[in-house]
Amino acid sequence: MKVGGSNEGATGATNDLVMRLNEMFAAVAGWSFDHRWYVVALGAASLVVSLVLASGMEIDSSYEAYFDPDDTTYLEYEQYRDDFGSDEASYILYRVPGVEHGPWNHAVMQKLGSLTEALEDEVPFVYEVTSLANAELMVGDGDDIEIHKLTDEFPETQAELLALRDLYLAKPMMVGGIINEEADYAAIIIDMDRSSTDPLEEIRVDPNGGDGLDNLYPQATNNAIAEILARPEYAEFEFFHSGDVPLNAVFNEIIESEGPLLDLITAIVIALLLAFFFRTAVGVIAPIVVVQLSVIMTVAFIVAVGWKIDLSFTGAPTLLTAIGVAHAVHILSEFRHRFRKYGDRREALVKTMYLVGAPCLFTSVTTAIGFASMAVAPIKTISHSGVYSAFGVMAAFFLSFTLLMALLSFGRRTPRKRKAANEEAQPSLGDRLLERLLQGTVSLITRHRRAVLAAFAAVFVFSVGGITQIIADSNWLNDFSDRMPLKHITIKVDEVMGGVTNLLLLFDSGEPDGIKNPEALQEIDRLQQWANQQEMVRKSYAITDILKDLNQTFHGNDPAHHVLPDSRELAAQYLVLYESAGGEEAEEYVSSDYQIASLELRLALGMTSDTANLIAGFEEQMRATPLEATTVSMTGIGMLWVKLLDYIVDSQIYGFAIAFCVIALIMVILFRSVSTGLIAMIPNISPVFLTLGAMGWLGIPLDYNKVFIAAVAMGIAIDDTIHVMTRVRYEFMRLGNYEAALREGLMDVGRAILITSIALVLGFLVLTASVLHSQAIRGMLLATTIVTALIADFLLMPALIKTFQPFGRETRTNEELEATAPGGASGSLEAVHSAPVR
Repeated sequence: MKVGGSNEGATGATNDLVMRLNEMFAAVAGWSFDHRWYVVALGAASLVVSLVLASGMEIDSSYEAYFDPDDTTYLEYEQYRDDFGSDEASYILYRVPGVEHGPWNHAVMQKLGSLTEALEDEVPFVYEVTSLANAELMVGDGDDIEIHKLTDEFPETQAELLALRDLYLAKPMMVGGIINEEADYAAIIIDMDRSSTDPLEEIRVDPNGGDGLDNLYPQATNNAIAEILARPEYAEFEFFHSGDVPLNAVFNEIIESEGPLLDLITAIVIALLLAFFFRTAVGVIAPIVVVQLSVIMTVAFIVAVGWKIDLSFTGAPTLLTAIGVAHAVHILSEFRHRFRKYGDRREALVKTMYLVGAPCLFTSVTTAIGFASMAVAPIKTISHSGVYSAFGVMAAFFLSFTLLMALLSFGRRTPRKRKAANEEAQPSLGDRLLERLLQGTVSLITRHRRAVLAAFAAVFVFSVGGITQIIADSNWLNDFSDRMPLKHITIKVDEVMGGVTNLLLLFDSGEPDGIKNPEALQEIDRLQQWANQQEMVRKSYAITDILKDLNQTFHGNDPAHHVLPDSRELAAQYLVLYESAGGEEAEEYVSSDYQIASLELRLALGMTSDTANLIAGFEEQMRATPLEATTVSMTGIGMLWVKLLDYIVDSQIYGFAIAFCVIALIMVILFRSVSTGLIAMIPNISPVFLTLGAMGWLGIPLDYNKVFIAAVAMGIAIDDTIHVMTRVRYEFMRLGNYEAALREGLMDVGRAILITSIALVLGFLVLTASVLHSQAIRGMLLATTIVTALIADFLLMPALIKTFQPFGRETRTNEELEATAPGGASGSLEAVHSAPVR
């Protein structure tokens, strides 16, 4: 078949490649039809094996899910936890409305004592509970000190308790930690001796109780706390429970329950869509069975490689369901047409796979590449999600040309006979609407090609302007939607006390007891005083606070003496007296050998960039006045988030670059032409750029939840381009005319592309029902990208093909085509499909 131009040889080679692939898929379709019970049995066996593997999945909502075990920042954080213990805690803010003196009411304080004791005794994995009932109050006694706790010697009268209140309010270390300045709010701090990253055997409440969430930390701990707080004896308290334990517990619940729920909603929505367009039971059930099996296989793959289910997985079932059904839609659309044409189910399936097998393969590969490109991301959870999502896409493709073929084989071998021989099948309402839309699209391209190109050029410029405005930033609380009570509770805690995130500075003196040196203490104090002046720092804790309190206590509680001791000997003497009196809080801020001390900063809720600015401020302080007695390293949750911020930009750039280069290479190989391959990429860059540009103009920050948007969106968007390009090229080889090829090609595959795009958009929009605001935004961004990709494939791609004529020179004019069609100019182009091209 001669088409003219320099592309003839390349086109022939490409046709040979595609033809061989199509013949292979056609053979597989025929085999699957002939051996359908074997295929169904293998599918059932795969389901059983996958379910067995998936039953062993573990959930990880911890920060470990984001970092590679060898990451330097994460290793420093782990070292801190080895030295000072777990930094996870529950923070219970409370008030007692309608009661005189609030938290300092005599009866209320007695109940607080019993509540503190219940939390210590009944909550699993508790290291220490601190409240007003057992907080250390240092009191001078001549040359000695005494450490008082309300639970040791409870005041007999309300007046005595109020006098003690004044002493507590005079202690800076108390205010902003377990009591506010107005004394109408107080807090209970529950420190844990476990972390969410600990091995399963260490976080089970009942060693023989299994690995259900309710038997594991932090879920079991959070449930126990909630049960105690809900008891009738504490009904007059108004509690606001936040902190690591409830936050991680809620994340675990979301991971366990929301993914399957959203997947179910997606399956129902897509099933209704399939029923509307295809109107057959097998056309609805078979695709849903295939995509759901691919989701279960993906979970099994995660377990098989030793990974855990984390927050990145919550949207994966929905994404895989929406993406996986695309192959089924193309197959079903083509199969229904061929079944009516040939009148034989087996022949229709074989011809269907001959036509769509290779395009579906290439679309699956490009989508998988879009996901897999994120495997290079230094954020572990993103890297893992890229790999298992790519696996899920390829699993859905494999099942589409094997199991789906077998399932479609069930049914009438021939179409229903019509009442009259000349009776034509009546198209559905959906078919009529789609045909009208496609005809209007082709007419628009034919008449206004230059205007379309100019409009897309303007959109591209607009998008580039927005991309320059994108900022990389995050706020972990923004993950939650406003529908979640815990979000409002956490905001309340931050407003009253503050400090739900921490930043830690570790001072290493280089020798045992080195922290007791005045020079080391002064360096800690200098940076602490600077930190306390920063708006983001709500509260700070260090060994210097205890030493200042000791010094003040030994000087008649005079606030003027709330300063550090002026000699090593005096500091050492104070600490000996403190420990002898039963003081225990110091061990939280200094190592047992007094070589390393920590400065813990409790930070107000804010963007990660604010924490980065605070860290930069510390670094500037240390450059201006270098430390001499100690060396400092920074860690803590705040530092981990800042590190993630650095990773986000790199991940976006590297992921998009890899996806673009590999997908472009595949396009060049598929069409055996560099120019044709690059033309095919243009409609797929446009929607990605538009989405990123919109993020920039709307002020939506690029965070760890959106880092894969560009690469994955391009991998998905290229699917429709492949179907359009391959079908238009096929029609051009038959017709020798670009306008006719575009009309026939879009009318052939346009229906399936529209249905798959609708399925993808609806599937992604299901994510807007998530209780995670970040998931909802991601769903909307992906849905927007698919809509713009569809517009680009139906408008920009045909305009580019008509302009650059990538498949060779035209060999027939419109007039010649009309002349060869039955009925002359009014005839259909369908008749010339069998006519040879000159």
